[in-house]
Amino acid sequence: MMRKKRNILDLGCGNKKIKNAIGLDIIPLPGVDIVHNMDRYPYPMKENTFEEIYCYHVLEHVEDMVKTMEEIFRIGKNRTKVYIRGPHCSCNSTVWIDPTHKRGLSIRMFIDYFSKEGRWSFYSKSNFKVKKIKLNYLLTGTQSRIPETLNRALSYMANLSFTSQLICERIWSYWVGGFEEIEVELEIQKP
Repeated sequence: MMRKKRNILDLGCGNKKIKNAIGLDIIPLPGVDIVHNMDRYPYPMKENTFEEIYCYHVLEHVEDMVKTMEEIFRIGKNRTKVYIRGPHCSCNSTVWIDPTHKRGLSIRMFIDYFSKEGRWSFYSKSNFKVKKIKLNYLLTGTQSRIPETLNRALSYMANLSFTSQLICERIWSYWVGGFEEIEVELEIQKP
C-alpha cells in the first residue's frame, strides 16, 4: 500500500530544513527550494496547499506578525498543523541578542490574537486552535553552561499546567532568568 505524500512547508528553513519539506527562505542556501522574503505578500503558494507548516525561529524576524499569520492560514488546509518555535519574550538574551529580531513570542499572543475565541481576534482574519504550548528554559538543541538537570526541572515546573505557564510568563520567569524558547502547536480552523 502506497502512502500519500504530505505537503509540508518549512518557513525560514535556513540550512536546517525539516525532512521531506519544501523549504522557503530569503537566502538561497543549500536545501532552500523557494527564495522569498516573508515580508512580501502574498507568498508564492496557492491557498489550501499544505498539511504541515514549520516556523522554527523565524516569526521573531518578520515585520508584520498579523499578515504573516494570515498568510500561513491562507496557504494551509483546514486542520493543518503549524509548529512554531521562537524566543520567549521573558528572555532578554534570546530576544534581543540578535539585531534582526523584531519581537519575542508569548503564550497570550497566539491565544488572544490568532484564535476566534481570543479577546483581540478582530485584528486578524486567521483562526488557529492552540493545541499545545511549551516553555523551554534553554533553546532546543544547544549547549549551555547551565546543568541539564536544572534546565529539565525549570522547564518541567513551568509546564505543569496552562496556569503555571501564565504565572511563569508573567512573574516567575524574571526570578529564574527568563525562558529562552517557546514551542507552540496550532491547528488551522477554516469553515
